[in-house]
Amino acid sequence: MKILKMKILKWYIFREFIWPYLGSMAFFTMLLLMERVMSFVRLVASGYANIFDLFMLVFYSIPPTLAITMPMSTIMGALVAVSRLSNDGEITAMRAAGIRLTSIFMSLYIGGTIIGISSFLLTDRLVPTGNIKFRTLYQKLTIARPTIQIDIHSINKISGNVTMLVENVDDKTGDLINITLFQKEKGKYARTITSKKGYFLPHDISEKYLTLRLINGNILDPSEDKKSKIFNISKFEAMDLFIQIVKGEMKNIAKSPRDMSVKELRERISKMKKGSASYNVYTVEFHKKIAVPFACILFVFLGTPFAIGRGRGGKGLGLGIGVLIIFLYYIFLLSLERIGKSGLINPALAVWIPNILFLLAGVINLIYRKRV
Repeated sequence: MKILKMKILKWYIFREFIWPYLGSMAFFTMLLLMERVMSFVRLVASGYANIFDLFMLVFYSIPPTLAITMPMSTIMGALVAVSRLSNDGEITAMRAAGIRLTSIFMSLYIGGTIIGISSFLLTDRLVPTGNIKFRTLYQKLTIARPTIQIDIHSINKISGNVTMLVENVDDKTGDLINITLFQKEKGKYARTITSKKGYFLPHDISEKYLTLRLINGNILDPSEDKKSKIFNISKFEAMDLFIQIVKGEMKNIAKSPRDMSVKELRERISKMKKGSASYNVYTVEFHKKIAVPFACILFVFLGTPFAIGRGRGGKGLGLGIGVLIIFLYYIFLLSLERIGKSGLINPALAVWIPNILFLLAGVINLIYRKRV
């Protein structure tokens, strides 16, 4: 009977954890994806991608984003769950009944372990595939874009014989304002075209020319004889100027260390000279694929004691502590990752130092809370 009651209690505590965890993961994932989505939307608005391409780019971006947000969300879920139980006096009642803190939090530790294993499998299997497919599709879409950089108040060379001066660019529509173009032909004066407004039309990847549509302008045509100083002037309401462009070529997508599984990284490391720059980079990535998922367990272990006994106003403080812990963890991880890759300290140790420090902090905090 006692075992049954403990199972019910553990399941009850786990349910308190899982919904805040899922909510936090959805929030952090959407937050991190937002910037990428905006750049993808610009591709669609410019005509270089369709809605399906946008969906696939976002889809391929989800696994690497989840690899970051899954550990982050565990501490938020644990803090919200334990804060609620503590504020309602349920933690105090459990301890009064003789239940130890480690037993109360056991379901959260198990949940963190399951999430950590899932995060590892995601990082090891899906993230490499997602990264490769994302870069392949993004490259396919972006090589169809014009390789023309327009700078205002500067001479812009947009093809072999065409240069352009632009006074301004409309921030909302991207239209070019007050354009002057010069078309040079061998043995002749340059042809000059002025226009109040212009914009590039969307084009297919198979097309060899880029279409610049000009609105309300004039054409100043030189005479066939270069020695002559006679020019012909004509006006137009709209005119399409076809500009030959050089398109990029699809390149083979090489696997970076982040695109490899643990097995592939281990095989690469075994063939490298210990202490070399490549060895350090691959070793850091190998241990990072294990250390970051392990943080799912670590964050639960670290976060639960912070939420105990903070009174009615403690929930907001607990969430603040959670954000602070996440911030400090990733700052330490990124800084030590860079140091490890440089070879100043052991690359494997560099990745695990944040986990070791935060684990010690969690143990000390848990011991202190047991005595309170």
